[in-house]
Amino acid sequence: MKTVTKTGLHLSLGKKIQATVRGEKYQVALRGWVEDEYLIVDYPHFQGDFVKIAPLTGCSLSFTSDGTYFDFKTLVLYAVAQPVRFMVLEYPKSFTSYKLRKNNRQKANFQCSFIVEGAASEKALTGTIRDLSLSGALITHSQRLTKGESLRLTVNLNLGELSNVKVEVRNVRKNPGSISEPFVTGLEFSKLSSEHDKILREFMGTRMGERRSTDRPRSAR
Repeated sequence: MKTVTKTGLHLSLGKKIQATVRGEKYQVALRGWVEDEYLIVDYPHFQGDFVKIAPLTGCSLSFTSDGTYFDFKTLVLYAVAQPVRFMVLEYPKSFTSYKLRKNNRQKANFQCSFIVEGAASEKALTGTIRDLSLSGALITHSQRLTKGESLRLTVNLNLGELSNVKVEVRNVRKNPGSISEPFVTGLEFSKLSSEHDKILREFMGTRMGERRSTDRPRSAR
């Protein structure tokens, strides 16, 4: 169940969020909070080992909710590794939010594979995703595609995999800067499942947070 705080911050139990501690990113979940006092999240770990975190270590949290990206900085008040593993964080004094829009594009560099529906061969082809939005993607690849063709696209965005997503070829042009991938194609998502939509929004939100420069934080007090 989602709670919208009096300052407009979206919080929900079990919400998967990205925690950045000393420059390293970890996936954790929100386990509880008392508004204006503290947040409780999972104790981060890497490859099965729990990370050593001292009190008053700086921490940044980011996540998306209902099409809006939130991020804020906080402090680790204390961390407990045994017997229950969790961190208590200072409640954010301010946060930044961005409304994710379909036409916002973020640069990317992910290897992808795709199958052309209805083709004589259903062999998976490969390419590189160069940018992403909530409505589509731009890819470079080696084999010419045709406007109007339907594809099944698969790509791992680190936050999750978009698997066999149906897309339509909207435009194709030459890519003179590459011999191995001489074509550039714009793709439009036909319809995303709720799971794929969530993964894509998380990716877009994270990229927007990393690239922000002039947005002012919204006061939470």
